[in-house]
Amino acid sequence: MKELFGKMPDGTEIYAHTIADGDISITVLDYGATLQKFVHKGTDIIFGYDDLEGYLKNGGCQGATIGRYANRISGGKLTIDGVDYPIVKNNGPAHLHGGRVGFDKRIWHIEEETCAKCGAPKLVCTYTSADGEEGYPGKLEVKVTFKIKDGALAIDYKAETDKPTYVNLTNHSYFNLHGIDSETALDHILKINADKITAVDPKTLLPTGPRPEVTDTAFDFRVPKAIGTDIENTGLGYPGYDHNFILNGREKETFGCHELNVAAVCSVPERKLTVLTSMPCLQIYTANFLGTSSYPFKGGHKQLRHMAVCFETQYEPDSPSRGEARLNPGELYHEITVFKLA
Repeated sequence: MKELFGKMPDGTEIYAHTIADGDISITVLDYGATLQKFVHKGTDIIFGYDDLEGYLKNGGCQGATIGRYANRISGGKLTIDGVDYPIVKNNGPAHLHGGRVGFDKRIWHIEEETCAKCGAPKLVCTYTSADGEEGYPGKLEVKVTFKIKDGALAIDYKAETDKPTYVNLTNHSYFNLHGIDSETALDHILKINADKITAVDPKTLLPTGPRPEVTDTAFDFRVPKAIGTDIENTGLGYPGYDHNFILNGREKETFGCHELNVAAVCSVPERKLTVLTSMPCLQIYTANFLGTSSYPFKGGHKQLRHMAVCFETQYEPDSPSRGEARLNPGELYHEITVFKLA
C-alpha cells in the first residue's frame, strides 16, 4: 500500500509504503528510506513522526537508513591509494552518519514486491549516490530491501561502486518494546554477545584505540540485565550508552540461507526482540539526547531521554582511518540484519 505522506519544500511528493505479513507490518518512507512504523501484534515499537515536517525539522535519524558511512570518522578526510578526499566534520571533530546530507536525508525510489523464492512481501529501496556526494569518491548504487518473513523484519543492504570508496550502512530505529506509549526503555532486559567494546573519547565519541574487555564493567551484557542497571557508569559524563560492541560470533542462527551472528536479545514482558546480523559490530544507543526537541513523536507523545534503544549493526567506528570497510569496483557490499520478534 502506498499513501502520500507529505511534500518536500520544493514540492516533491513523499510516499509512505506499507507491507504486512502475520503479526508484523512496517511502513517505509521515500525520505531517507526511513522505517516510520514497525508494528508487532498491533503495537508500534519504534518512535518517529506522524508527518514529514517532523523528520525535516528534527535530528536523531529516527528510523532512517544511514550511509554512506554509519557512525564516526575522524580527521575530516578519507585516504584512498594515497589520495585525500575531504569530508565534512558535522559532529564536533567527527564526520557522522555520512555527513550533513547523508542517505537519511535523500529521496529514495521504493517498489513493493513479492519475494520470488518465499512469497514474502518486501519493499525494495534504491538510491544512486553521486561521485563526490558528501566528499565520498565513486558513484554508489545502493539497494536496501525490507522484507517480512517468519515473524521477523529482515533488512538486506547491497551496494556497488565505480571507484574505491568506504561503505557502512545501518538502520537507526528507536525501539521501545512496550510500544510508543511507554516513557522509558531502561527496564528492557538486554543480552549482548560481545566480549569487547571500542573505547571512545567521552567528549567526541571517537575511538581512542583500545578494545577493552567488558568483564566487570557497565558494558558486560553477556548475562542479561536491565539497560538501566549500570547506565550511570559508562564514563560519558552523563547517563547513557553510545558504544560499539564487538560481537564475539560464538552464537549463530540461520535465517533463510544466511548464518548470522546473534548480536543481541532484548525483552520485556510483552515481547522479545532478537537482533541477528552478518556485521561484526553493534552500536547500542540509549537515546541520551531525546527531549531536547519539543516536537512530538507519533500519537503526540513527548520526547524523553532514555525512552528508546537503538541497535545499529555496523563496522567498527572510524574504520576508514585504518583503511578498513573499503569497497572496490567489481565488489558487492552485502550485509543483512534481522529483527526477529516473539
